[in-house]
Amino acid sequence: MSSSTRLATLAALAAFGATATLAATPNACELVKPEEINLIAAKKVERVQAQKSGNPSECGFLESSRTSVLTVNVREVQYAVKDELFQEISNLEKIYKSRSKPVEGVGDGAFWLKANNQLSFRKGKTIVTVTFAVPKNQNEADTTQIAKVIESRLGK
Repeated sequence: MSSSTRLATLAALAAFGATATLAATPNACELVKPEEINLIAAKKVERVQAQKSGNPSECGFLESSRTSVLTVNVREVQYAVKDELFQEISNLEKIYKSRSKPVEGVGDGAFWLKANNQLSFRKGKTIVTVTFAVPKNQNEADTTQIAKVIESRLGK
């Protein structure tokens, strides 16, 4: 097999692997419903808008004026998901010069960062970030409720 044939084969395998990984990433817009958010949120979700597709998948839940109420980001990590989440925590703490708080009862390794009102957790090889944009809901309790709904819809 020539070196150019090997390179073409490796490129095809890499593209197939990337495609397979992208296909496995859950759609962030399908993990929580507007009605569930509206039970908690101070502003009513009227519209769901995909902001990124593939890996990561990101969805904005918007009110009628197209202002964000909630954002959900989901990404699949192929290897060392614990390390990836730890690195994310470390980076955010450095950026915001703030300490994160572990959160029990949501996935594995969940944490709340008050500085940016964000809750992140992992389940299997999936890392999820939930962020309310509405000041009244930018708290650990409301964000945790939504994170639990999302976690219940994720596979193993």
